[in-house]
Amino acid sequence: MNQQRKMKRLLSRSALMLTAASFLTFPFATSAFAGKEGVFLSDSVYFTLDKVTLSAGAEDGSLRFSLGLNNNSSSPVDFNNYGVKVIDTNGVSYTAKLSEKVTARVKAGETGTFKFTSEIPANLNPSQLKVDIFEWNYNAMEDIGALSVEAALAESGQSVLQQAVLNLKELDSTLADDALLTAQLGKSYKVYKDGAWMVYTDLLLENLSSSTLKLPDGLEYNFQDSKGLTYSAQFAKVEGQSLLPQQPVKATLQAAVPAALETKDLALIFSPKGKVKTTVLGSLNVAKSFSIGKIGDKTEYPNLDVNGLAISTSWAAASKQSDGLHLQANVTLTNQSDGIVTIPTLSAEFQALRGSVAVTSSDNAVRTSYLSPNESTTFRFSGILPAGLNTDALQLVVLEKQTVASTTTQPSTGTGNADTNSSKLAATLPVSVTTLAGAGNGGEVSSYAAAQAYTLGTPFKLTASNLIDSNVDVSLVEFGMSENSDFGFKTVVAKYKLTNKGTTSLTVPDFQTDLTSAEGYTYSGVRQSAVAKTIAPNTSYVMSYSYMLPAGEKADQLALNVYDANRLAVGSYKTAIQPIPSTGAISLYPYTIDLKDYSVSATYSKDSSYAYRLRLDLDVKRQEQVITDANFSTLAFEVVDSEGRLLSSKTMTFTGQQKIMSGVQFIDFGSIKSEQLSSDVSINVYEVVATPNGDAKRLVKTIKM
Repeated sequence: MNQQRKMKRLLSRSALMLTAASFLTFPFATSAFAGKEGVFLSDSVYFTLDKVTLSAGAEDGSLRFSLGLNNNSSSPVDFNNYGVKVIDTNGVSYTAKLSEKVTARVKAGETGTFKFTSEIPANLNPSQLKVDIFEWNYNAMEDIGALSVEAALAESGQSVLQQAVLNLKELDSTLADDALLTAQLGKSYKVYKDGAWMVYTDLLLENLSSSTLKLPDGLEYNFQDSKGLTYSAQFAKVEGQSLLPQQPVKATLQAAVPAALETKDLALIFSPKGKVKTTVLGSLNVAKSFSIGKIGDKTEYPNLDVNGLAISTSWAAASKQSDGLHLQANVTLTNQSDGIVTIPTLSAEFQALRGSVAVTSSDNAVRTSYLSPNESTTFRFSGILPAGLNTDALQLVVLEKQTVASTTTQPSTGTGNADTNSSKLAATLPVSVTTLAGAGNGGEVSSYAAAQAYTLGTPFKLTASNLIDSNVDVSLVEFGMSENSDFGFKTVVAKYKLTNKGTTSLTVPDFQTDLTSAEGYTYSGVRQSAVAKTIAPNTSYVMSYSYMLPAGEKADQLALNVYDANRLAVGSYKTAIQPIPSTGAISLYPYTIDLKDYSVSATYSKDSSYAYRLRLDLDVKRQEQVITDANFSTLAFEVVDSEGRLLSSKTMTFTGQQKIMSGVQFIDFGSIKSEQLSSDVSINVYEVVATPNGDAKRLVKTIKM
């Protein structure tokens, strides 16, 4: 019996981890607490540690926990006989305060729960902390045992939270003793918006009390840098809302800051209004919360309302053009949950860290409002920044249009009470920031390397755009180049086939194109002057674009970039110039012209001039049933001498009176002077496209006399 009393005495002085082995020694322990650490007063009365939360602020921390007094005896136990404190491994103790009023007497067969908070240094980790329990013995403290904070956190799977615990009673004495508010740190962003640099910090606010709370007017929020300078912050979201008990609410603070602000030592300070320099109620180190992702990184979307949604900047490219640095980026949302997720309303901003410049972008594509499990949707953004910028100092900021509750108070109407009006306002707040360093494989120098491989004649895999109907297939069917030696430039003519796969007539899309060389030079495309307005269902239509290139451009590495009417990139493809065949049929899609035989003769005219007559034996065929009209390209025959000088020309069309067709045809070239007669002349055959900038010609055949 004495031995048993001695063992109980040892148990009352230390914490014991109850395991399967300990049940053999202490059969009175209940299986409900198997594996949980306990401090025993007797074989049927013991303390346990639950709901432990360790919060680390910028300068101080907080330990919150529930102490369970488990009374399995036949008599009540008075908790007033015992006390609690927090101790660290160095023996330093910290006061633990009850955070709510409860009955101290725990009846037989019941468990009493007592909630405590303790302010501790922010640099203490869970392994350094214990909750110490002592008994009051004539105003003296007699130690009973201690419970491990680390073990309690491990059991619940929690980690140290970046969180500030605010006692609102310090601001408003009318509030209850348990008026505690936690502000847990989310992500932070530095954004150049509306002509000013702003810092945004997401917070998760939770009311720990048992009744609804409102944020006191006397609570002030400031960002503080390493020099001690403070920047006043206001709520961009959640201001004026009531905080329900135990219901976390996301809030966002914003503050205007200098462009040169270093975020590595930035802290968020909570203080009474006007006392930021003297009184700190709580603080958070926000330096590590600035989240800047890389292209391809996938992160959780920072919004409580869309759990399971992932966001990533899946692709980005940059290319220097004549009007600046063209930036493009795809932002992909993926539903990784098992439920339906609402797609947020997103826009974007390309910002330069140096120079304080930014350009906004929006994606107006038509999409559904929801994402099913494992489904994705991609937003496409583009913008133009000054050409002198480098992508290493550029960022893509993705913003969400959010609804913000706003509360206004009107003057009293004579009843003694003021009128409070609630309304909904829209705020555009950042949800991700991605560095554009190395955007595309070619960085800011060229988008050629980022272009897709492409086979002539196959439909482009265009990204979705509400300006190009998804029932219209677009493909490049011809891509040729010729040199204009007189003017010192080369001309590329590209021919596109548009096919209506739908069941109704569709508008011909007004897409834009340009060519980008591997060296980063960009050549804009000009569409033919006139095109049809619509395409009938189950038919195809052909139209041409021309590009002016410098004489020194080899054009062996070109990327064809396709944009919708809003200049939003929808595709980029590696292309190759088609060589001019020396033999065989000439291709002028959708036609082929086979020159079976030809001859050239000279005739004398009454006005003492001569004429060349070209006799052609042709076989003209359509490759496909593609619609051509009066806007289709024409054929130009030009007679040139050995020096390349133009002697005469003649134009023929594929429709109308001057229609070129199968069989024998004669083409007369008049007004040739006698001194221009020569056996060393050539006839160049060009495809001619009429554009707003004049005729664009592509050499398709040279006929030697």
